[in-house]
Amino acid sequence: MPAILVRHRAPNDFLVLELPADISIRQLETELEKRGVKKTIDRRRRIVSIHLSDAQELHSLREHFPLEIHSSAFGLLSFRSAPGVSLEKQKAIVDSYHDLDRAREALEGISNVGKLDDHQLSAVAAATDSAIDGLCVFDEQGLGKTVQALFAFHVLRQRGLIGVGLVLCPKNMVMEWAHDCTRMFGDGYSIVAVSGSLREKRRQLTQSADLYVSNFETAVSLKHTLQEILKWPSNGSLLIVDESFYVKNRESRRTRAILNLRAYARRCLVLCGTPAPNHPADIVAQMDLATSGKTFSGVVVPKERDAASQIVSDVLDDRGVFVRRVKKVVMPSLPDRTLNRVLIRLADAQAELYYSRLMDLHASVLMSDQKDFQTQRLSYFAKRSALLQICVCPEAVVPNFLGNVAKHTALDEILHELIERQNEKVVLWSFYRHSIDKLVQRYARFNPVRIDGSIPDIAVRRESIRRFQEDNETMLVIANPAAAGAGITLHRARIAVYESMSNQTAHYLQSLDRIHRRGQTRPVEYIFLLSEGTLEVNEFENLQGKEQDSRELLGDPSSIEITRDLLLEELARAIDAFKKYRN
Repeated sequence: MPAILVRHRAPNDFLVLELPADISIRQLETELEKRGVKKTIDRRRRIVSIHLSDAQELHSLREHFPLEIHSSAFGLLSFRSAPGVSLEKQKAIVDSYHDLDRAREALEGISNVGKLDDHQLSAVAAATDSAIDGLCVFDEQGLGKTVQALFAFHVLRQRGLIGVGLVLCPKNMVMEWAHDCTRMFGDGYSIVAVSGSLREKRRQLTQSADLYVSNFETAVSLKHTLQEILKWPSNGSLLIVDESFYVKNRESRRTRAILNLRAYARRCLVLCGTPAPNHPADIVAQMDLATSGKTFSGVVVPKERDAASQIVSDVLDDRGVFVRRVKKVVMPSLPDRTLNRVLIRLADAQAELYYSRLMDLHASVLMSDQKDFQTQRLSYFAKRSALLQICVCPEAVVPNFLGNVAKHTALDEILHELIERQNEKVVLWSFYRHSIDKLVQRYARFNPVRIDGSIPDIAVRRESIRRFQEDNETMLVIANPAAAGAGITLHRARIAVYESMSNQTAHYLQSLDRIHRRGQTRPVEYIFLLSEGTLEVNEFENLQGKEQDSRELLGDPSSIEITRDLLLEELARAIDAFKKYRN
């Protein structure tokens, strides 16, 4: 059913209610009069305006009309939020639970508390405090954010503080959440994993449950149904948003839909290990999701990275309601990890193809002016991406390519040594579908399992992970970091080899933690195969720099936006590096 859209048109002190054709203006007028709300009605445009001082009266209207809260009004309408507790006070309360005695006291009488680690105990105590209605859990990967969120749901249910929970997560994690809840609490809670076609999702959402789990797309396609689920319990509901990096763009349909859902939940938990991988501003929507738009209310974050970093950092220090723990502090006994670069000399035919395409791209950009560059921007970046692909699988760029591929020769030696001589299981990361196809065939003797976008079935992926973890004959996982970089455990291996990498820092950081996580007992080693004298080396160094920078702001500030001049500089350096390497 179409909803009444509620907007705030700054700097005016009014909310604007835009009515769809099938909702009666007269009926809305009557309900507002019952509540003593003054209004102005434009019947021709089907718009009703009310003063901000009456905003909270809209809460009760949800019993009669579906409401959609536009992002402009989100911070002004916080349904079911904890009243009267400033963010500064909430931040102090969260910090106070670092005292484990206080955390244990707060959770006294709750069943299964003994299953939690100390850092998980403090987060659950904070998430379930009566003054906290929204919390971001930005713990580093592998510290059990799912466990903390599910246990917070458990505590709130046992105390009667919520009636239902809704988890929104990436598609490949839906069944994992349902599985983890059952693993932790047995049949103590009824769980509905909402997946499949739109019709199947609608049917599943009609089932009565304690916890619903679905993907982000459901928040868009069935937002009104989810609103009804969240607002139905008289004692409120809990919204959990996992891998919130995917809802960082406030202007996207996905983010707007989830922000609207937040308005109907009494409490919200936002989970992400890499919340700001591209720019400090990425964290804004995620923090505002947890706190109903309050954290960055009135704050303008500039586009320039250093200035944005300072402003965002100041806001977080002042009123950021979040927890952030890292593995080296929480799990000091976790084995060390080492990163090794292995420089590979391109095969002759590869080198000729790479250099030819590099020179062509440089000449093309050099001949363009600023206007042409902006017009052809995507084309230039596609050609730059092709240079990286030539280093890995040149036949994907030139189908009739018949030369040797240098990384295949290097991998033959590395995997022979690790798997056949040392009996080590290995995780092999590759960014390109075409390359993964080749690798699965080339290393069939190692009985590999594959995890990438070509394997959408969650049950198949889970079985692949089980085989690698438990089957002594399955010695190799070949995976794409975008598909397998989050939420899975591959710590039966202690060695990961990167044949190629995603340029998305979040994918890279997530992939590192598939083997370096709880349960790992041996030192971990990462081997990065880089084509010497090529842009691959630059890409790797950029990722390493971003990882270091990310620790300053819970995430990962992006590099400066590439302009024509910067691309020309990079290509010129690449030409010099390649000539130097070849000579």
